[in-house]
Amino acid sequence: MKIPVIILSGFLGSGKTTLLLSLLQESKQRGLNPGIVMNELGQRDVDGYILQEHTGMTVEKLLDGCICCSRKEELGECLQVLLARRPDAIFIELTGVANPEEIAHALLETPLRDRLTLHFTATVLDAENTLEYNSRLSADRHLVRTLRQQIRSADLIIVNKSDLVEQETLWKIEKAVRKQNIEAEIVYTHYSKINLVPLLAGITPRELHIPAPQRAPRTFKSAAMTRVLPDSGGTALKEHDTAQETSYSQVAALTLTFPQGAPTQLTRRQFETFFRECGDSLLRAKGHVILSDDEPVQLVQYAGMRTTWEASSYPGLPYVVCIGLNLNEALLTERWSALFRS
Repeated sequence: MKIPVIILSGFLGSGKTTLLLSLLQESKQRGLNPGIVMNELGQRDVDGYILQEHTGMTVEKLLDGCICCSRKEELGECLQVLLARRPDAIFIELTGVANPEEIAHALLETPLRDRLTLHFTATVLDAENTLEYNSRLSADRHLVRTLRQQIRSADLIIVNKSDLVEQETLWKIEKAVRKQNIEAEIVYTHYSKINLVPLLAGITPRELHIPAPQRAPRTFKSAAMTRVLPDSGGTALKEHDTAQETSYSQVAALTLTFPQGAPTQLTRRQFETFFRECGDSLLRAKGHVILSDDEPVQLVQYAGMRTTWEASSYPGLPYVVCIGLNLNEALLTERWSALFRS
């Protein structure tokens, strides 16, 4: 029996990990034993620890690169490790700059094709920033092409954070999506909360010996999804990009640690100002930090010019991973060091 694979795609900070967390919690309620692959650009694991902290499940982590590029050779090895654990399904969360179609092709290579089957690909969009990415990221044509491919290859498009924008913006997003993909279901939501039934349809515990479907339906016509807003009806023909589909080329990650011997406590305002002053080059930041106001360790996340905070039990040394387009690492490191000299 082939193991179904669900791929979670979407740009940096769109809400993929939140969606995966919901999938894992639902899987636990159904008695499923999932395998989990999480890929991060940075050298430090952030999202994998979040999942382990909230679910207690083991996560296979591929760090410091993208599994459709520099870490491509490691994906097969990672999946073989998971297969040895006899999972009922495998969830793969890609980096925000990965091309999910390349991963789908990897599943067709031997020996994986005899043991795995692509069940579903879901792409999460950030409603606040999706329309701006084409212009903001125009300097990197490979990246823009990859973001389009994330939409084209999806069976489901989740427009997340839809509560933060006006209805007109959602109409424009749907029109932009339909230029790339006329078949996928589009769901509008916030906190990545959707009806998970269609995504997990046909996946059962191994001991029940019920074969999973070879491929999940490409639409959700037979199962109602949670929609915050109604359809706008805007559709267009799919545009085919004849250029080579290549993943990102100018996005890089930089891990910032707290200087040895320096005070390890900073204020929220200092962090938020630091992120904001990085400008458009900083696309995403996340890490575990210690604040100065007698709070527990905080998980800090920055995306789309917004910074969020959440208490964490992370036991290690504090750090922040910055991901951006053409980051000036020397300047960023100097500005970071200056925080501890003030």
